Amino acid sequence: MGYSTFFKGFLISGMIVVVGIFIYFSQTIVSGLRADAARVSQAYARLIQYGASEATDPAVIDFIFENIITKVNFPIVVTDKNGVPVAWTVDIDPADTSPEAGQKLYKYVREFDRENQPIEITSQNEIISILHYGDSNLIGLLQLIPAIEIFVVGFFILIAFVGFRHIQLSEQRSIWVGMAKETAHQLGTPLSSLIGWVELLRLKYEEGKMKFPSGDSETDFDEVSTRMLGDLKRLDRIATRFGQIGSIPDFEENDLNDVISEVVSYFKARIPIRGISVIEKYGEIPRVKINTELISWVIENLIKNSMESTSPKAGIISIKTEYDPGHKNVLITVEDNGRGIPPSRQKKIFAPGFTTKKRGWGLGLTLAKRIVEEYHKGKISLKYSDPGIRTAFGIELPV
Repeated sequence: MGYSTFFKGFLISGMIVVVGIFIYFSQTIVSGLRADAARVSQAYARLIQYGASEATDPAVIDFIFENIITKVNFPIVVTDKNGVPVAWTVDIDPADTSPEAGQKLYKYVREFDRENQPIEITSQNEIISILHYGDSNLIGLLQLIPAIEIFVVGFFILIAFVGFRHIQLSEQRSIWVGMAKETAHQLGTPLSSLIGWVELLRLKYEEGKMKFPSGDSETDFDEVSTRMLGDLKRLDRIATRFGQIGSIPDFEENDLNDVISEVVSYFKARIPIRGISVIEKYGEIPRVKINTELISWVIENLIKNSMESTSPKAGIISIKTEYDPGHKNVLITVEDNGRGIPPSRQKKIFAPGFTTKKRGWGLGLTLAKRIVEEYHKGKISLKYSDPGIRTAFGIELPV
């Protein structure tokens, strides 16, 4: 699972947990308020029952209802034992005796009975009234909280999704631009070489002789044409590599030592390294199932970075391979004595766009990480970097 997918899953899970917690607490409060309303209603029912049993004057009951019960913060309808409303605190005028008012009162009674158990008011073991009560406005508002929370969280998730999508598109655009620049960078070396060889041929042709400084013209021409053919093949390989990025590459077992040696030979023949020493230490390693073109690209990036960071007069680059039987991995180490990477920037080196150079788009190590870890299920890392002393990158490839 990629980092982006993990982060999105973590964000959504966090939102769900937050909503769940708020729903739990709001429902706990609602349950508590309902229990309080039930206790208060029981108390009022006993108060009415006491008034009915101790006083023969109905005015006492009316006084209790009008001055005590009507002050509660939840709606009440009191009916006689036959279910006919006789008193209420809902929004219906007590003087209204119309059929419409009666229908509304009966509707309230049915709603209240669905919400809460009605309370029977008795006197001398005989039901004289029934108290029906509903939930308070506060409970109603609290019951809306989960819906509001879900709406708000959903709105923020939508905003986050749009934001992530915008960032993703921006990153993709940057990557495509960077890929174009990286392509130009990769093509630059063989193209420059070809231009030089062609210019040399043109000058000798204009002089009317196909002789070269080294002596025999036929031998020199074969050498130049061979170099030119090698650069043309190089261009074809570069095009193939970029074509494999984003697709599923082909894998076959190869000797990594041979692959690395070929890459090093190419750099030695075409890049001026008069003062740079390249030390090759190839251990006995098993064959590894790889895509040769892509792994060559990774090695080239590491060697090129080392060459650009070391001194032209005293640079040392060491390339070593070995086998780790305990983890069944082939290990590749590319070390140099260049300027290194500052500690504050070492964690960012594989991020798209990161570079310590004046030129370039910082995609070399990003693509190398993708090739090694996503395609070959291995690992690439900065093993250590002591600025001005030594820097080493390590690659682990499973056997």
